[in-house]
Amino acid sequence: MKNLKKSLLIVLALCMLLSGCNGKKEEASTGDANIDLSSYPIQTDVTLTYFRAMPSNAATLVDNYGETNYAKEFEKRTGVKLEYMHPGAGAIVEALNLMVASDELPDIVEYAWVSDYVGGPSKAINDDVIVSLNDYKEYAPALFARLAENEEYDKAVKTDNGDYYGFPMIQESLKLAVTNGPVVRADWLRELGLDAPKTLADWEEMLTAFKEKKGAKAPFSFNYGVPNAFFALLNCSRDAYIKGDKVVYGAVQEEFKEALTLARDWFEKGLLDNNIASVDSKLTGSQLLSGTTGATFLSGGSGIGPYLQSGQAENPEFDLMPVSFPSKAEGAVNTWMPASRPIGGAATAAITTKCKYPALAAKVLDYVFTEEGYILANFGIEGKTFTMVDGVPTYTELITNNPDGLTFSQALGMNVKAGASSSGVVSENYITQYYALPQQRAALDVWPVGAEKAIEKKLPSITPKDEELTEYAGIMNEVQKYRDQMVIKFITGIEPLSKFDEYVERMNGYGLPRAMEIQTAALKRYNAR
Repeated sequence: MKNLKKSLLIVLALCMLLSGCNGKKEEASTGDANIDLSSYPIQTDVTLTYFRAMPSNAATLVDNYGETNYAKEFEKRTGVKLEYMHPGAGAIVEALNLMVASDELPDIVEYAWVSDYVGGPSKAINDDVIVSLNDYKEYAPALFARLAENEEYDKAVKTDNGDYYGFPMIQESLKLAVTNGPVVRADWLRELGLDAPKTLADWEEMLTAFKEKKGAKAPFSFNYGVPNAFFALLNCSRDAYIKGDKVVYGAVQEEFKEALTLARDWFEKGLLDNNIASVDSKLTGSQLLSGTTGATFLSGGSGIGPYLQSGQAENPEFDLMPVSFPSKAEGAVNTWMPASRPIGGAATAAITTKCKYPALAAKVLDYVFTEEGYILANFGIEGKTFTMVDGVPTYTELITNNPDGLTFSQALGMNVKAGASSSGVVSENYITQYYALPQQRAALDVWPVGAEKAIEKKLPSITPKDEELTEYAGIMNEVQKYRDQMVIKFITGIEPLSKFDEYVERMNGYGLPRAMEIQTAALKRYNAR
């Protein structure tokens, strides 16, 4: 019944957008001229519509983000009513495309403009979907003060033409860069007298012991649908990355062939799941709990904690250990983990061209970048969700031991914005407290080792020129489809690795060198911003 109600509300919300039946907006004046935007709370009866994905840590508790305690407090402090609109789970791209096609947009859209809007934010501005913030800087002083302090932040939130396009999510610490990583059965390591694996050779020794001495049928199992972590563990990338002053494609590099060779060897030895291509996160979790698997990838917050709790309920000895992404040789460091850049990859809140109150919208969105807004977004309300301990905002038991039985993640979802992949500045103190268990806190120390170098290889917020979009998309569609088919065949032995050169030749035949040329030019434009 709850899911049906939620679906009906989503459909109704989208219908309101598409039919233009937002009464508040129709009754509003034609601009910001009569609104005092000098301070918060703003004195106005204007309602702004806000389209964004529903945060997963709140979705199980409320039907609309406006029902969370955080959203209510945010409205109280800014003085502006926000009417949230949510797409169905996993349908945000389709929902936005529908709104763009119908020319019926809400006032604010929070979206991954760089990766999910074809052509990126520059194209979105040229398409008259969102506005450039250049004319509204005076209404967002907190954001622009932060951008002025960091050149990379500044580059990531504007286009090659110099147009600032939205209010981003900024991660203030490297500890926030890697939130998913390798995890192994710590109780098995202790029983077998093994240390935490640090090299690929250590991993093979460990997985072999899990198979032979613990009876694990799939010693290492993971969701291949998100394979970047697996290839990072093997010390390579399957995607484009920066090498020197150029962009190269990982899946045709020599280190990728080496990784495939090792993956094929592990598969043949029975160290990987036989059904590697079809395993999902749910199955991997059940395998971990049943003892079928001894190593996998988990998130630090919603993965390690819940699985520890479930495992120990059945077996008090059950234990998990986050371990570093392994290196090829002793003493070396893996620099390939899927670490996120401090800014640019997550959803960014942009003001649409249909917004009648762009200055008001900018002022509202700027609040989370103020010091007061930063505290609210990360820690909530002082005396209720946090108290100051030695100068550090520290969560109260309303978050850490919720009296209504909410998990830590759910309590955060109801009371703060951090963890929702949303605009604002995410505090290191949020993640260090969210990772409350010793096993979770250990992840903050081991997963980011080498992340700084990994981030240097990661592509920033670049996009092809408008006239190159169709060409680039056509090439990469064929490249990625063929790559994904062949990589599984190489790992499982359907195709011998002696055909790797033939595979590379065919990838190049699709136009891969030209695609990397386009990306390299885009990187140069980014660096010149």
